Amino acid sequence: MAVGGLILKELFSDDERKYNDMANTHNQFLKFEQAISLTKGRKDKLIASRQALQKRIVEYFKTKTKVPVPKFYIQGSYKMKTMVVKKDGSYDVDLGVYFLTKPTIEPLTLQKYVEEAVKDQTVSGIEHKEKCIRVICKGDFDIDLPVYYKTPSDKHPFLATKTKWQESDPKELCDWFEKHRKAKDKDGQMLRLVKYFKAWANQRSRKMPSGIAFSVWVATYYKPNTRDDIAFYETAKAIKNSFGWETSSKNPATPGDDFLAKLDSNQKSNFKEAFNELIKQAEQALQQDSQTKALNIWKQQFGEKFPIN
Repeated sequence: MAVGGLILKELFSDDERKYNDMANTHNQFLKFEQAISLTKGRKDKLIASRQALQKRIVEYFKTKTKVPVPKFYIQGSYKMKTMVVKKDGSYDVDLGVYFLTKPTIEPLTLQKYVEEAVKDQTVSGIEHKEKCIRVICKGDFDIDLPVYYKTPSDKHPFLATKTKWQESDPKELCDWFEKHRKAKDKDGQMLRLVKYFKAWANQRSRKMPSGIAFSVWVATYYKPNTRDDIAFYETAKAIKNSFGWETSSKNPATPGDDFLAKLDSNQKSNFKEAFNELIKQAEQALQQDSQTKALNIWKQQFGEKFPIN
């Protein structure tokens, strides 16, 4: 009898014993991923805007300066395929402007050249931030233009800030992420999870960690499952368990900084409180005796774009 009981027990996986199949919302998660992703029309518009910016920058440096014409590299979430549309319908794109010789001018001056080149591109204008020039397409998207130089003898690029050159390698980060994705992610689930976490953070009223922080966490602590709802919950728990005395998301690439450095202690505390609540609600959703009940719990966390049928 004991042997038979053991065999019966082994017929059921941990997930089947742990989670109620009546609360399976995997298909709704897949619909949600589509709802928060860029449509083809938006991608086409973004590509056209990017090409127009590149043309303006090339023409400016050809005709108005003695600095060699730069090259361009799409980086960040667009490159990683983890871009999401925010709650207000907007999204951000990172287009690196790379000079292949070391500039003889100050980094701030080089930023200002790029600023001058693109200042009339949109009616919403531009913003000169510490580490990039932001081109604002109000109600649609922002294109950030960080400025770098990298000579053949440099191991990593140097990023222009308003005060100095700072070693920084976005391509190294994208390559790290892609390596993890290829090693762990067979059907795109890891990419979808990053989008879910970013969408969840976008719904919070208080300041949350950046999308790149969640990307690194998910790539590091990803827990695959045949169901996205379970994978999301298990990955969230693994991320939470990684938090030590100081909550952080360390950049695995140069310069190895902390992606949570911009959050103060109160903001980190607010994030941990919200994240703990997310995990609690996710566990409850997975244990419901009906899909409808589970969907209503998930919708409270993810907002109006999450489908309830």
